[in-house]
Amino acid sequence: MMPDLLFVFAKRWKLILAVTLSATIIALVFALISPKKYLSVATALPVNSVTGDKARILNSNIETLYSEFGTPDELDRIEGTAVLDTIFIAASKELRLPEYYSFSSTGDGPYKAARELKKNTNISRGSYGELKVKVWDRDRNEAAHLANFLMQRLQELHQHLQNQNNISILEKIKEQYVLKQNEYLRLADSIVGRSDTSAGFVSAKKEIIKGKMAVLSEQLQQYEKMIGDYQLAVSSNSPVLLIVENARPPLWPDKPKVLPTALFTFFGAFLFSFLLALFVESRKRLV
Repeated sequence: MMPDLLFVFAKRWKLILAVTLSATIIALVFALISPKKYLSVATALPVNSVTGDKARILNSNIETLYSEFGTPDELDRIEGTAVLDTIFIAASKELRLPEYYSFSSTGDGPYKAARELKKNTNISRGSYGELKVKVWDRDRNEAAHLANFLMQRLQELHQHLQNQNNISILEKIKEQYVLKQNEYLRLADSIVGRSDTSAGFVSAKKEIIKGKMAVLSEQLQQYEKMIGDYQLAVSSNSPVLLIVENARPPLWPDKPKVLPTALFTFFGAFLFSFLLALFVESRKRLV
C-alpha cells in the first residue's frame, strides 16, 4: 500500500502542490483583508446567594458560616438571562448602537443593533467557575466598553430580581402596620369618647379595650422593627457578582487568526489534493 501512495505522490506532485498552494494563498489573502475584530473580556465571580438574605445582614454571627463566593451553580440563572435580548436591547438604546452599526435609529434599527451585538458577544462560565463576558468589535476601546456595560447590566438586573422579594414583603408589612395602627386609634377614640357613667359602657368593657390596645401596641412595635429590618435589606441591595477584572482595550486583534487559518487550510488542501490524486489514478487504472 505504501509504495502505491509514494507512486501517486511522485506522479501527481504538481497537482497536489498546485491545489495546496492555491488554497493556502487564497485563504491567507482573505484572512489578511478581512475586517479585524478585537476581543475584550470582563470577568466576575458569583456571590453566595445567602449574602442577600435579610438574616445575614442583620446577624453578624452568620457571616462566619458562609463564604462570600458562591458555587458555579450560582451562575445558572445569570447565564439563562444572558441568552435573552434584554441586556442587548438596553445596550443598543443607551449606547446608540444603531448609529455605530450603521442601522436606522428608528423602527427596528435598535433591535437589529441588539442582534448584532449579541452575535459578537459570548457570555459563559470559565473553567474555574467564573463568569466571562466576551465582546468582539472592530474598535478596541468599544469592545472593552461594551463588555463592561453588559457585565454591569447583568449585575443590576439580578440585583433587582434578588431584591424584589424583600420589597414585596416590606410592602405587605407596611399595609398590615397601617391596619393595626388604625385599629389601635379606633380603640383609643372609643375610650376617650366615653366614660364609666356612659350608658352601656361599664368599667369591665373599658379594661378589655385597654387589653386589646396593649396587644396592638406590642404588635405595632414588632411591625416597626420588621419594617426597619427589611428597609435595611432593601437599601443594602447585595451584589450578585464580584468583579474580578474589568475589560480592557486589547493590544492586538483576535480575529481573523491569520496563521492558524493558513496552516489549517494548508493541511486540509494537501489532504484533499492527495485524495483527489488517488481517485484520478484509481479511475485511470480501471479504464
